[in-house]
Amino acid sequence: MIKLDKIDKRILKVLNKNARKSIADISRETGIQRDSVMYRIKRMEEEKVIIHHHTILNPNLLGHPIYSFVTFELSYLSEDYKNKLLSYLKVHKNVTYVAKMSGRWDLTINIAAKNLMEFDAIITDIRTRFSQIIKDYQAASIIEEIKYDDMVDLIEVDEKKKKVSD
Repeated sequence: MIKLDKIDKRILKVLNKNARKSIADISRETGIQRDSVMYRIKRMEEEKVIIHHHTILNPNLLGHPIYSFVTFELSYLSEDYKNKLLSYLKVHKNVTYVAKMSGRWDLTINIAAKNLMEFDAIITDIRTRFSQIIKDYQAASIIEEIKYDDMVDLIEVDEKKKKVSD
C-alpha cells in the first residue's frame, strides 16, 4: 500500500474535480509550490496511485440515452473462449466498461446505445457469439447517476511521512 500525506490528498482533490487544470492552477488552489505539485503528480503516476486522467461524458447529450449495465454469469468451457469474449468486449464500440466480478455474476459491462433496438441487437449479438460460455445475464439501465465518487475522501494520510519541501 502506498502512503500518501495531506499534501498529496489536496492535489488529488483538485485533480479529481478537473484533471485538466494546469500545474500553476493546482499550485495556486492548494498553496503548494509548483515544483512540488509536478513532483508529487509524477510520483503518484509512477507509483500507479494515479492510473488514468479521463473525461466523463454525458451519454444522453451524445445521442446514446440507453446506458445500461449488463452482468453475465459464465460457464468457462475454456480459457480460450473467455479470452475471446473479453477481447471482443474490449474493442466493441458500444461497450464502455468491462470488469471481472466476484459473486454470482462473473462479468459486468456497460453498453451505450442510441435506442432499445440497438441495445437489444448488441446483447443478442454478444449472447449468440458466446452462447457456449454465457450461462445467464441481467441488464439494468442507468436512469440517473446520483453519485460518482472519486475516492479521495477514503485516503488515509500518513502524518508520520517525511516532509517533502513544498
